Amino acid sequence: MHLRRLIGLSGVLSYLMVPAGLTAQVAGGVELYGTLVNAEPVARTMGGLSLGVGTPYVGIRGSGGLGISSLGAQTGTTQGPSNLVWATNADLLLGPVNARLGEGFMPYAFAGVGMESSAQPAAFTDAIRTWSYGGGMQLALGRLLSVNGEARSRHLAAMATPADSQFVRGIEYRIGIGLHFGGGRQRASVFSRRTSDTRRTSDTPPRAPRPSPSTRTTWPVSTTSASGAARRVVPTAEQYIGTPYRYGGTSPRTGFDCSGFVQYVYGMQGVNLPRTSRQMAGSGIAVSTSALAVGDLMLFSQGGRISHVAIYAGNGRFIHSSSSGNGVRYDDLGTRRGKWFADHMVAARRVTSDGRILVNAFTGGALIAFDQFDPPDSAPPPSR
Repeated sequence: MHLRRLIGLSGVLSYLMVPAGLTAQVAGGVELYGTLVNAEPVARTMGGLSLGVGTPYVGIRGSGGLGISSLGAQTGTTQGPSNLVWATNADLLLGPVNARLGEGFMPYAFAGVGMESSAQPAAFTDAIRTWSYGGGMQLALGRLLSVNGEARSRHLAAMATPADSQFVRGIEYRIGIGLHFGGGRQRASVFSRRTSDTRRTSDTPPRAPRPSPSTRTTWPVSTTSASGAARRVVPTAEQYIGTPYRYGGTSPRTGFDCSGFVQYVYGMQGVNLPRTSRQMAGSGIAVSTSALAVGDLMLFSQGGRISHVAIYAGNGRFIHSSSSGNGVRYDDLGTRRGKWFADHMVAARRVTSDGRILVNAFTGGALIAFDQFDPPDSAPPPSR
């Protein structure tokens, strides 16, 4: 009866732990585990099964196991046959065991209630009520498997039955192998260097995901009106400073290359840019590199062709995703590193305030066929 109540309680808690708004993030797992409590004069080993479910960083887990318990000679009794024992637990888990963290070690803590048999139960149904707490470490082995190790300190909930006098005191060590499922277990590393989609062909480059703003941005031509919509792209770009550089990258989750970054932040303002710096060079309206306005595209050449793009931020500064700068960062044309970019800048482009011209200008970039992604830049590294 006690066992059935505890199992039912675990199910109710699991349901309450997962509100409807978080169901898309729910993940879970099944674990086969073994435990050891070696508290002289008692040695108890068990094997069991657990089922856990939860959202990132919070979960509920129910487990149960069967095993044997042996008493040593120190008890004053002769060593006899081992006794069949059992234990069950309902735990609240706190830690990144359901988070999207990629492969590696993930620590967690837990606390819960449970029931177990005595060291030498007079009847199999004799139960001792306990509460416990502890911590563990999970080693993820890809998207599905993990190895888990933990230690639990178990305590009497209340002295209530004669069986409680045979409560086994000591640290319980547990090791298990888990099989995981659910949307929250996506384990792709955010620093992966692999291309984002191997199924794409060479003439169809990936496009950065963009939100759907309610209104499209009007981009002015003159520097006097550039303080409006054009300046909004710079604060947007600043949000991604520190995002790592990735060849062919178009997402803040995996990293950006130079044109993937520019395409993404302009897309946040409702402007659809073509994919590469060479295609962007055929879009918009040409402006002098000596008359740049905030929001203008700066085009750079190396090896005889345009291969890098940045966003002008004013006062000689620009923001871009640079391989030599280890990702999204500001640079200044007046510095030693910035001089390399000043020497290699060959063009600048600006869009217009006419919505129809805006569309025509940027669809014109599609006339330049995609041939390859922008290569890494060769600028000197930032000064330490």
